[in-house]
Amino acid sequence: MSLWVGVLVVVDAVACLLSPPEGERRFLKRIKIPMILFFIVVAWIVVQATPGIVPAIAHPIWHEASAQLGIDLAPRVTIAPDLTWDALMVLLAYAGVFWLSARYGRRRENASLMLKFFVLVSTAYAVYGLTVFFGGWETILWYDKTAYRGDLTSTFINRNSYATYAAIGLVASLVYLVKILARDFRDGGTARQITRKMLDGTLVKAWLPLVGVLTTGTALMLTHSRAGFVSGMIGVFVALLCFRFSKTVSPRFGNTLIAGAVLLAVGGFWLSGDKLQERLGYFENSFGIRPSLYLRTIDAILQASATGFGYGTFEPGFRLYKNQQFSVNVWGMAHNSYLEFSFGTGWYSFGIMVTIFVLVFLSFLRRWQRENEMFYLLCGVSASIVLGLHALVDFSIQMPGVGVAYLFLIGLGYAKIIRNKDSRLRF
Repeated sequence: MSLWVGVLVVVDAVACLLSPPEGERRFLKRIKIPMILFFIVVAWIVVQATPGIVPAIAHPIWHEASAQLGIDLAPRVTIAPDLTWDALMVLLAYAGVFWLSARYGRRRENASLMLKFFVLVSTAYAVYGLTVFFGGWETILWYDKTAYRGDLTSTFINRNSYATYAAIGLVASLVYLVKILARDFRDGGTARQITRKMLDGTLVKAWLPLVGVLTTGTALMLTHSRAGFVSGMIGVFVALLCFRFSKTVSPRFGNTLIAGAVLLAVGGFWLSGDKLQERLGYFENSFGIRPSLYLRTIDAILQASATGFGYGTFEPGFRLYKNQQFSVNVWGMAHNSYLEFSFGTGWYSFGIMVTIFVLVFLSFLRRWQRENEMFYLLCGVSASIVLGLHALVDFSIQMPGVGVAYLFLIGLGYAKIIRNKDSRLRF
């Protein structure tokens, strides 16, 4: 994935050198601050993994290893250089997806095609997951499932990761559905008039997002993921509230959408059976170890708050801080993406990265009512809420399938902020 994203970024750069597109200066001006902040973080991660740059802040494990092995090892900030380089490769791929999505999403035809494509893909994953689930096959493609039997995971191993992906797909499908319906329903009308408009052909045009809402919503419930379900529903209601209080749809139609979302949530909860209810009922017991994990992670972060232990090195780094409570299992993730990023890069880099996402998120909120194509901005807002909430108790954004989907959508939303006044840009 990283290879192909890198190839596409290079091809795009060459194309821009040969034939600079319109609005290039405006694009760079708008994206300049987030880009500079991001490369500050990247530069620090490179410093972490490069031997001997700043020996004074290197992790003491290198000195101890040199003494034990009897050889001179070059000191580094990171305790596992290979893991840091690998994690940086994925981070750069995420950034490449955002860059390409923001560049090519400025053109109206591209943006519509990109959103439609994502809805199609997320729907296909949901249909596959539902087929396997109701067929009773405990497999992922042709492999037997090794975990989460009885839960819908589609092609993901972890049900929580797919729940996040399904929630993003649900939000995108819902926004795309409203985008199609809003053209006919902006002026409101009686229930009979609205029904007539739908029967006259609107539903024919909206079949894909309608199927997407039904399949991804059902799949989300059948994952039996508590945090995924809650964060997904919050993201959906945020999108619907934005539609309700904007001029995109009539108040009556907005109320209808909110009522439909409530019915979908209730119906999906019922369809998922007793398993999700049972998991919600045992929320406190099953999450009892999480607060302790977070406290131990914070204790570790405070030991290297400025430098971190190396980006992507939570599993080997946390071994030093495991007590008897955590000794049974291998903890490869902190189950909190914010704490894990701080663990790897330190508080300063974490603060810079959060600043980037806050700037992007606030830019969405400032402009969503003034933009003619606010649907893409709402996709970014809702997806950010889903990922931001779920990242408090899970690590879904660290799964490339989820991370790429998220950066694709917020890049598409950001394109509507940095686009030229002429929305029909030619590339």
